[in-house]
Amino acid sequence: MDANSIIALVVVVVILGGGGAGAFLFLKARREKEQTRIEAMTPEERELHDAIVEHEAEVKAATKAHQVELKARENRLKSAQKAITAADGIGNRKLASYRGKDGSVSVTETLITTSHGTFALDASVNAVVDTAGNLATSSRSTLTRIASGGILLGPVGAIIGGVAKKNKLHDTRELYLLVEGAGFATLVTCNPDDGAKVRQFAVVVKQAGLNAANVLDRRAQSRAAAQSMLETETQNTEGVDATAAALEAVQTSTVRIEAAEKALAITSGAADSVSE
Repeated sequence: MDANSIIALVVVVVILGGGGAGAFLFLKARREKEQTRIEAMTPEERELHDAIVEHEAEVKAATKAHQVELKARENRLKSAQKAITAADGIGNRKLASYRGKDGSVSVTETLITTSHGTFALDASVNAVVDTAGNLATSSRSTLTRIASGGILLGPVGAIIGGVAKKNKLHDTRELYLLVEGAGFATLVTCNPDDGAKVRQFAVVVKQAGLNAANVLDRRAQSRAAAQSMLETETQNTEGVDATAAALEAVQTSTVRIEAAEKALAITSGAADSVSE
């Protein structure tokens, strides 16, 4: 099929609205034309053609292998980085929270956040829920000591000063949440109906404090392992280097093409001499 026939076929297909079928017919016709051209080649021309086709196929395969290895290494590096992120997130899971009349408190596996700041948990952290009167009686020395040190945050003055007034009436249902650690303390006025809720919160806080060291150790170990994996993958370029070398070798391997070009040049020169 010559070029004019191909053009005529395409025009007919377009006119008839062949769509996908038209594209298929066009490609089929083009392949047939190429096959006819190849069959008309001399042996030397055919050898050069085949050498070029073979070389292009080898370069394409080597390029794909290199790209696959690059992608695989990229994925390994991303996985290692994700592992570091995941390790850094250990201990950040929120366990519970409570909002009182004058502030809120929330606790994760390693931190407690109050209206006055965020503090690290450890085994020294304690949480107590009680009435103003009981706190002022059972924890008066503690409250006074912490208040004088300027690290108690919250309505401590109302408790100590209020209870000191003998003639002041107190709501026996009024509750306070006192949370204290080695370097912080906070006091939250609770809603009277939140007794069970806030006591459960206090249990969570104390248990989190006891578990915090183990959680931090697990975070450190996980991060160290993830960091080691990332460093290993960063240094591991063996696969990428090997496929890059293989690609370069294929690209520069043109012995067959060069031999075919020489043979074709010889036969072409001989043919020119005969024609002269």
